[in-house]
Amino acid sequence: MFKNIYILLSLSTLFSSTFVPENNQNINYTQIFFKWPQFENTNGYEIKVFVDGDNDPIFSSSTQSNSYLLNELLSWGTSYEWKIYDISSDSSLYENYFTINSLPLNHPNYIDVLYLDENHYQEGINILDFESLGYSLALDKYGNIIWYADRYGFQDSKIISGELLSNGNFTGFSSGAGYEFSIDSDIVFETSDQFDVHHQIIKTSNDTYFIIDAEIEYHPCPEECDSQFSVFPVPWQGDRFIELDENNEIVWEWNTFNQIPLNEYNPYYAETYNATNSFDWTHSNSVLHDPFTESVIVSIRNLSRITSIDYNSKIINWNLGESDFMTEIDFENELDFSQQHSAQLTSEGNLIFFDNARYQDPELSRCIEVGFDNSNEPYLIWEHVLPDSMFTGSRGECDRLENGNSLISAGRTGNVIEVNSENELVWHLKVKNNSTDISIYRTQRAINLFPNSYSFEIDNLIGDYTDYSLINPGYLNFIIYNTGWGIDSYDFEFSNGDNLILSETIQNADEIIEYMIDISEYEFSNDSLFTLAIHPSNNPENIQSIQFQMISNITGDVNQDSQVDIFDVLETTNIIISNLDYLFSADLNQDDTIDIFDIIEIINIILSENS
Repeated sequence: MFKNIYILLSLSTLFSSTFVPENNQNINYTQIFFKWPQFENTNGYEIKVFVDGDNDPIFSSSTQSNSYLLNELLSWGTSYEWKIYDISSDSSLYENYFTINSLPLNHPNYIDVLYLDENHYQEGINILDFESLGYSLALDKYGNIIWYADRYGFQDSKIISGELLSNGNFTGFSSGAGYEFSIDSDIVFETSDQFDVHHQIIKTSNDTYFIIDAEIEYHPCPEECDSQFSVFPVPWQGDRFIELDENNEIVWEWNTFNQIPLNEYNPYYAETYNATNSFDWTHSNSVLHDPFTESVIVSIRNLSRITSIDYNSKIINWNLGESDFMTEIDFENELDFSQQHSAQLTSEGNLIFFDNARYQDPELSRCIEVGFDNSNEPYLIWEHVLPDSMFTGSRGECDRLENGNSLISAGRTGNVIEVNSENELVWHLKVKNNSTDISIYRTQRAINLFPNSYSFEIDNLIGDYTDYSLINPGYLNFIIYNTGWGIDSYDFEFSNGDNLILSETIQNADEIIEYMIDISEYEFSNDSLFTLAIHPSNNPENIQSIQFQMISNITGDVNQDSQVDIFDVLETTNIIISNLDYLFSADLNQDDTIDIFDIIEIINIILSENS
């Protein structure tokens, strides 16, 4: 028969805190993920949210899990109280407080959704930047701000967000620096000052970062330059596309000065060069690593060129764009785009980007999707031409959404629109401040602010969150409540101090994940400290863990007073008569039922000890 083990568990840090939000925390978002520790003997919870000082809740909901995502109802510049109840009780198990800060002082005075087709809008929130105001934020489909970054923690008090990552953090850049940062604007990664980051930073699935780094070299001014600049070398500004690891070490780089001949340039920038700044040779604005084709795709704006680079050899696969600026032409079809931004790939592998159409006749910006036929020639699959009121000579992005719609940021015009494949308008956002259009660099549609959110509970825990206990039947059952849309799998470790006992990956992204660890074969001794730790596979930092001590239990000691006697018989009898919850220590014959046969087992133990 398996030797009963009595387990004492103490809850360690979850999400860096037992409760989320932390008590008295100040936050910059109105969409909130609540999480709390497990309470014993509950069949579910009820969460209630109150405006601080009010007696009536503004929100109440029941849930089986020890977490809840609240999408709406909360307001800026307001303090709140939240309480957790046992679903079958009127008394609260715990209460906590938090404050949602006010909106930024430089918040624009005009944010309006001019059009919304509820039936065809790709559900989710919009991660974007008010570039001309220097900060990043998120809006819902009605134009309500639900998050903003604290720009004052970044270089030059500016942060332009690029993307909400599946690990719950954001990428963004400032004046020469690239970042990964949390929803609370805590910096997770910052590029070193040896790099001059501009336009973009992205994070790969390998936990590396691609940046665009400005590079200066001195060369003769092209023949189109004013003659006064032809007598000495002038500073050319090119670019390095660099991949960095988390320690700011260079993993990969590609330098335009090493790979593009100097006679490939746009004469307009030579004609307008005046020595005030560098000769703006390439002015790249996006970089993308495609792991499926092992290529890097870059957008080189001033050459009106999109380039595909073989990642391993660093040899150019092809150049697409203005042939007048090329010495070797790869394609007959140039597609007539210019000054483009943000080259990306659709899920089908097609190229999609924003054609600014600067210096074209007419100047009509557009979003275009490009495929390659069997002879590897590019052809236009789809385009959406913006009205002349949305022409933007710089900035701009096109994103293909999950439902096939396209999200288009019209750069300096303050417009973001969503259109379907038939070019019908689905959503239109307009942003101005004091009648001036707000410049918007990029926009991303995401499900919500919390792609890496979850909580977990262990079956049959006893006690409160400061002192748990568990009667161990030889296995450990736990339930993961997955609310994160960016989580594909979980890793867990079961360990004794520094000694790893079991490590596994749970390949499951269901909303409720039940898992059992068989520990019947392990020998436990008193005073040994064990840990069960769980984290999403894509974010080891988002770890939740429980530490516990194993203490042997005396077989038949139902009331746990360190002896087996008539009181244990009475306790077991009370469990049977009162139909109380199953208690492993009372199931002596381990038939998953507490009945008269367990009482007989206890009596036999008492008689054998007294014989």
